[in-house]
Amino acid sequence: MSTARWGKKWADVDEDEEEASASPTNQRFETKADKDGIKQVIEYVDRDGATYRVTKKVKQIVNVKWTNKDMIARKTMTKFGKALTNSEADERTMCVRSVEEVNIEMTKKV
Repeated sequence: MSTARWGKKWADVDEDEEEASASPTNQRFETKADKDGIKQVIEYVDRDGATYRVTKKVKQIVNVKWTNKDMIARKTMTKFGKALTNSEADERTMCVRSVEEVNIEMTKKV
C-alpha cells in the first residue's frame, strides 16, 4: 500500500516502519473548514477484519463571546463605601438570593 496516501513520502519511511504503518486502522484526517464552516472528517476503522473508510461532513460553529468595555471596567473597579471597610465574610452575608420568583417580561419596540 502506498505511504504517500498517509501523508508520508516513500523516502522518509523506514522498512520496519512500513510494516507497522501499513494498516490505516483508527486513523483520522480532517480538512479545513470552508466559508460555510463545513469540514470533512475521514476515519479508517477496522471492523470484522476489514478496513472501512468513514467520511463525515461536520459543520463547525464558532461562538463569539461579546463584552463591553464598560462591563470590564466595572468588574475591575476598586471597592468604595461600606464594602471597603467591611470584611469579606460580612459582604457575603449581605448578598442573599431571593426566594421569590421574579418574572421579567420583554416588550417589543414598535
